[in-house]
Amino acid sequence: MEVWALEGFGVAHILQEMLTYKSDHIRARQEVLGTTIVGGTIPNPEGAPESFRLLVRELRSLSLELNHFLVSEKTSR
Repeated sequence: MEVWALEGFGVAHILQEMLTYKSDHIRARQEVLGTTIVGGTIPNPEGAPESFRLLVRELRSLSLELNHFLVSEKTSR
C-alpha cells in the first residue's frame, strides 16, 4: 500500500534507480564498466546497493521493519 502511495507521487523512476545495481553499488558498477569495455556479459551483483540499505535504515527509524532477502540463481535452484 505504501509503495502505491509513493508511486502516486511519481517516484516510480526514483524507486527503480534506487534498486538498480548501477546506481551506487561500487564493485558492481566497476564490473559493469569493465565488461562493457571488453564486450562480455554483464555479471549479476552480489548484495544490495547502498541506496537500498539506506532505505531500509530510514524505514527502521520510522519503526517499520523491512525483512528482505535477495533471490539469486544459486538459492533459487
